[in-house]
Amino acid sequence: MSSQNPRPPRRRIAGERRPPRAEGEVRTERPDEPVSLEKQQPEAREQATPPPPTPPSGGTDVPRAPGGGSGPSWPIVAALGVAALVLVVASGVLGLFTWSWSDVRAQDAVDEASRTAPAAAERASAAILSYGYTSLDADEKTAERYMTPAYRKKYADTFNRLVKPNATKLKAKVDAEVKASGVAHADADRVNVLLYVNQTTRSTANGGEPQVALNRVQLSMVKQGGTWLVNDITSY
Repeated sequence: MSSQNPRPPRRRIAGERRPPRAEGEVRTERPDEPVSLEKQQPEAREQATPPPPTPPSGGTDVPRAPGGGSGPSWPIVAALGVAALVLVVASGVLGLFTWSWSDVRAQDAVDEASRTAPAAAERASAAILSYGYTSLDADEKTAERYMTPAYRKKYADTFNRLVKPNATKLKAKVDAEVKASGVAHADADRVNVLLYVNQTTRSTANGGEPQVALNRVQLSMVKQGGTWLVNDITSY
């Protein structure tokens, strides 16, 4: 019998393959050999798995964007951008529609003024520029119905200071006839109307024979209380 001690088992070098086991050999784990996680019990594997991260207390779990960021995802950002663009476009269209509608209404008011003011100016000029020495007070009152209160005072001063004395002295009778009219400028509530008026005068100055004067006058018409009134008269 040999007196030598049995050789201790040799440690394997890292990476060295394990020699095949002999048939019937029972493998025992060496104390210094690392234990594989697959060989651990289920309880051990569960303990070895780190728990998922817990969000901070009181915080809100924010959806993570692609790439690990904490901001909103790209589809959400794109949807918000499209929604904002739609709102901007809708606001612009609504503003354009409102502006266009207001502009149309304003133009309609000007067109209406241009149609109605000339007729009122023709009636007014025929009454204001006609008078007779036998009916001066009545003619003055008739003319004043076509005037604004401000212009009525100006007209009364001229009529009483110039027209009445001369008409009485010359026994004058003047008839005014509007031959043509046109709009020189128009706003919704103010229109300047240019008129061609023939005045036929009979007086003692010409032996009672009619004399025709071709006059051109501009009446400044303003709308007050729904009625066109004369606010000024300019002769040319």
